[in-house]
Order: sequence, then C-alpha cells, then structure tokens
Amino acid sequence: MEDEVFAAAEELRRGGVVVLPTETVYGLAANALDPIAVSKIFKIKGRPHSDPLIVHVLDDTWIDRYAYINHYENRIRALVESFWPGPLTLVIKKRAIIPDIVTAGFSSVAVRCPRHRMFHNVLALCDFPLAAPSANPFGYVSPTTAEQVRQTFGKKVKIIVDGGSCSVGLESTIVDISKEVPKILRPGAITAEKISSVLDEPVSDYEQIVAENPTTPGQLKQHYCTTTKLVLFQNGHCEIPSVSSGKVAIIFNKKPSNIEKIMKKLPLSIEDIFWLSENGDQSDIARNLFATMQKLDGIGYSVIFCERPKRDGIGVAIDDRLLRAAAKYQVSDGKGPCLDV
Repeated sequence: MEDEVFAAAEELRRGGVVVLPTETVYGLAANALDPIAVSKIFKIKGRPHSDPLIVHVLDDTWIDRYAYINHYENRIRALVESFWPGPLTLVIKKRAIIPDIVTAGFSSVAVRCPRHRMFHNVLALCDFPLAAPSANPFGYVSPTTAEQVRQTFGKKVKIIVDGGSCSVGLESTIVDISKEVPKILRPGAITAEKISSVLDEPVSDYEQIVAENPTTPGQLKQHYCTTTKLVLFQNGHCEIPSVSSGKVAIIFNKKPSNIEKIMKKLPLSIEDIFWLSENGDQSDIARNLFATMQKLDGIGYSVIFCERPKRDGIGVAIDDRLLRAAAKYQVSDGKGPCLDV
C-alpha cells in the first residue's frame, strides 16, 4: 500500500494523473496548480471545461494559500474543526495561484480536506493541492471501489491506488460560505442542519440546482447516469411497465419483507431483487447506492427500477443523485403491474 502511495506522489510531481481513494468516491487527481496536468483530467474524463473542480488540501492551514479567508475566518474555523477531514467542501474566493481551468473561470474555488489516509499521505508527500473529480467517464456513476475504476480507466491511467470501498459513497456536501447566508450548493453527508448548528446561524437548505454552466460540481441535470435505463419509484409504490425483451431489476431501500409476493406480482425472480440496506439505514443506502447501480449496469438488464429515499438527512443527497441519474430516462413506457410494499 505504501509503495502505491509513493508511486502516486511521484507521478503527480511529474505532472501526471492518478486515481486516489477518498471516503466519498474515488478521485482522478492531478496537481491543482499545474494547468497542463489539470487539462489531462478533463481529457481523460471527457469532462467539459465549464464544469469546475474541487481542490483537495492537506489541512486547514493550506486554505490561506489558495483562498481569501479574511471575511469568513470564523465560519471556516468552526466548520473545519467540526467536519475536516471529511466530506465537506467550502466555496471561497480564490487566489490567483489557482488556475482558471480549475474553477471554470469563476472567482471562487471549492476546497476540501479528504479523510482517507492514503489520499492524505499523497498530499503530504506532494506538498501541493490536488484537483480530483470522481474517477469515472463524465456523467456516469461515480466509482466507490478501485475495481470499478479499472474497468473504465485501466488503460488511461498508470496508477490506481486501491484504498478499499469508500465509507460514505456519495460526493461531499458543497457549501458557499461567502454569502450573507451560507448556502448548500450540493447535498451530501454533512447536512444543512449540522452546518447551521456548528455556525450558530441560518444556512440555506438545498434546492435542486440545474445549470448548463455549473458554478460547482454536481449541478448538471443529467449526471451519475447508468447506461441501462433507470426509473425511480417512491414509498414502495412501483409501477413496472411491460418490457418487450430482456430482464428487469428492482432496487429497494431496505430488504422487503414480502419477496415472494413481489415475485408473483411482477416479472422478477429472486436474483433480480436488490436492497441497499437491511433495515433502511440512510448511511447504508448512501454507501451502497453507486456500487449497486454500477453492478446492475453491467449485467444486461433492460430497465433498473430504484426506490427513492425519504428526503431527510443524507436522504436529500441520495435523492439528488437519483433524480439526476434518471433525468434522461423520464419518458414513461406506460403502466404495468403495481406493487405496494
């Protein structure tokens, strides 16, 4: 493992791109201060340059190197003491040292300190920040294991550091602290309620943002998509349209208690029924969502049906990812058998 870390740091110092694990998802990393290195990220991912990147730092002492913190020092101090290292990204006015290619020309920069030990060690060896969006083709499901990355980027990236399965499974919360009222720009495991409690001031909760030219990652209408058609259902009420060919899969939030009833009423067999949590725990659902979507996408299903979560806590972030993942599949095939579970 340590050999991988040293090799990754050396490749980054040479201006290369590597894949690193974080607690959220795997990232495609390059020196954030090197425009040529950063441009390789966009090329490998097929990502438009209008979509800005997050800058990952070793700790809070690095923030002042790359952003102006004077007006937000109290907010920054409170948030980093409570949530860093961890899945929280702060949007702050950037210093000129951050290339425009990183921020899509915007005057602000998104900064995060990842919790994963291997990413942390690479940052310490490099002594420069890393731009690191998710290590997947642009718009596709984010990877939460090294094997998922190898399947897509194994021939494009020399070094993929295997740090095991990601413990959070969804991208970080992004909060703009430069506003009069701090605003959630992308939901994640750190909720608006938690941030407001730490800051002891109101925080604008998340309202789904759709932008052709996003100010931060995760604002495009279609994102986190599977190649297989994805259709969402809610509150256990699932209408399965007839499918002329191929198999149908269904994903529940928690293990259903009536699997036999489901198989009798819907065109499913036991191997086509999946659940993200044994008991509906939201953290389990978040951690297992992308991995399950990727797994089913490679099996050959015609349609994947996925249950939406309750929109509370991290459920807001889970639902956001699902709505964007299903956005290009909104045309209905017509109603079929209905199951209330």
